[in-house]
Amino acid sequence: MKRLVGLAMILSCSAGCYGETVDSGHMALLYDPHDGLQRDPLGPGYHRLGVCMPFAVCKHLEDFDITYSKHQEEVRTTSQEDLALDLHVAIRYRPIVSELYLLDTEVGENYYDEVIQPEFRSAARGVISRHSYQELQKNNQKIEDEIEDELRRRIKGKHIEISAVTLESVQYAPEIADTIRARLVGEQEAIKKKTQLESDALARKLEIERNAEEEKMKTEQLERQKEADRKVAEEQAAIDKVKAETEASVEVTKAKADSESRKMLAKATEAEKKAEAQSVTPLEVQMHAYDALGKLGGEGTTIYLGDWSHAPAFLFPPATAMYGGGGMASPYHSSGYQAPQLAPPKVEPPKYK
Repeated sequence: MKRLVGLAMILSCSAGCYGETVDSGHMALLYDPHDGLQRDPLGPGYHRLGVCMPFAVCKHLEDFDITYSKHQEEVRTTSQEDLALDLHVAIRYRPIVSELYLLDTEVGENYYDEVIQPEFRSAARGVISRHSYQELQKNNQKIEDEIEDELRRRIKGKHIEISAVTLESVQYAPEIADTIRARLVGEQEAIKKKTQLESDALARKLEIERNAEEEKMKTEQLERQKEADRKVAEEQAAIDKVKAETEASVEVTKAKADSESRKMLAKATEAEKKAEAQSVTPLEVQMHAYDALGKLGGEGTTIYLGDWSHAPAFLFPPATAMYGGGGMASPYHSSGYQAPQLAPPKVEPPKYK
């Protein structure tokens, strides 16, 4: 009896309360040997689990890291040309918090090794085999997206979230590396040559444009000069026209003045002739006739006219005819000859058109 009491005392002293701590960024599920795995997850902190007797199955926590984790995998595969490639591909993932109970019961805590790793390798090899080795350098993002989509399709319903897949490095076989290196050198030379040709073409284009602009400016300058010359010519023509019209107007005015002057002179001459004609007497006519006869014979010449060497009787009219009657006889004629009467000469005035 004393032995049984001592054993009970020893067991009660060794038994006691205990608990576990959940770190930050982690969540846990409580496993009870009597009730099984609990569905509600426990957050960060210390959790009391109760009393655990020695040699008994006690409660415990199954811990899950709910932050994003990163794993890098080395994948050996072949390209579309059946060339060997060694890839270093990284994946970021984490469990879905609301599905921790299903993940633990269906997959387990070691879900990366059980699900993600094999599916990830298989998805990477399948995608790479559909592309050529040249595309791995040009289309990295496209290939990464294809691997990511393929992996998500494969682990759908496994309660795991895939954040990203990155293709970190690609290692080629030595012969492929030499080929790629030569190709890159050729591409760089081609790019350099293309750049030089484009630069030369651009320089020629700029020169042609500059020459065209200069020609355009010269043409525009000539056009402006022609326009200025045309305006000057028009202005000069207008000035010449005004000058000609002025000179013509002056000439017309002068001609009109000359015409009026000639008309006035003609009228004055006509009036003078008329006055002179009206002032000539028969005696003056007779005297002018004798003067004319004298000038015709010259100095010292005696002229006898008419029958009996007498002067024409008409030149010596009776005094009565010349002076309107009277008893006085002509001093140059003693006969009874009656001379015709003379009318004063009629002077016609000049006619002007």
